[in-house]
Amino acid sequence: MLNLTKTLVAALALAGLAASTPVSLAKRLPGRVAKAGEPVVIDTNSHYLRVSAMNDGSLIGGYGATEGSTKILRVVRSTDGAQSWQRIGEVFRGDVAAHDIDNAFPLQLPGGRVLYAYRDHDRAGGQFTRYRITVCYSDDGGRTWKYLSTVVQRAAQGVNGLWEPFLRLAKDGTVQLYYSAENADNDQDNFMKYSKDGGQTWSNSIPVSGGDRVSRDGMVGVAPIDDNGNLIAVFEHTTSGGFNVDYVISHDDGYSWAERGSLYTARNGKASGAPQVYNVGGTLVASFMTNEDVDPRGGYNFGQMKV
Repeated sequence: MLNLTKTLVAALALAGLAASTPVSLAKRLPGRVAKAGEPVVIDTNSHYLRVSAMNDGSLIGGYGATEGSTKILRVVRSTDGAQSWQRIGEVFRGDVAAHDIDNAFPLQLPGGRVLYAYRDHDRAGGQFTRYRITVCYSDDGGRTWKYLSTVVQRAAQGVNGLWEPFLRLAKDGTVQLYYSAENADNDQDNFMKYSKDGGQTWSNSIPVSGGDRVSRDGMVGVAPIDDNGNLIAVFEHTTSGGFNVDYVISHDDGYSWAERGSLYTARNGKASGAPQVYNVGGTLVASFMTNEDVDPRGGYNFGQMKV
């Protein structure tokens, strides 16, 4: 359910820019979310949907689904502005006893190839044995898929998982992949790797957030602030104990990050998290989940979505 909520104000969008550029820091009034239509059901057996725009203006989505003991990564497409969706392909399917696959993220490159990043973990005896982030590719608009590369991987040793890839294209044409890496139950950091060859090979990891503290920084999303290489990354964190939402800023199109600040803290000690951010006509809009207005016993998974 969408609610009358707070918006990400222009002051945040301009945080950290050159002092020679005067900006107004006047507080905006709360935004108003207008319901555009009824919810559209894409798949009744699905979770963790991520959508991006294709070169022709259509939309492509990726998500996980489960059929019995089989886990599936599916691909859907919309050609009418998300009013309806058609299932067009599958990236992977495997037995849940051996495979933990999820966190899909599709992205089309300028040349037409579509990348599809996802978490791709091995299991045995009910335990994780290996963590990895994998990228597959399609050259026919998302209908058929082949393996392209492993972005990052490591053997499972305690709590050291790799999660939630986010793909974007940098202004210089490189592909950037953001992800979260666990250090312990209570500690996780966000990183970025980039590829100069369309996702075939990847750079070393670049820190985005979390390296300076014990906090579960995760579920990162990135958006441009302007056309000059200034970006914002939003993510959930546990710096103060419970989950809330912070941000960091980049002035070089994602190759370094700093200027951490608070984006949203839930009221009454409750939780907010699972954020994403998008630039809509020059205004940054962030969405997240929170249980601040509902019974907190189910966590924010049983709360509300706000923007």
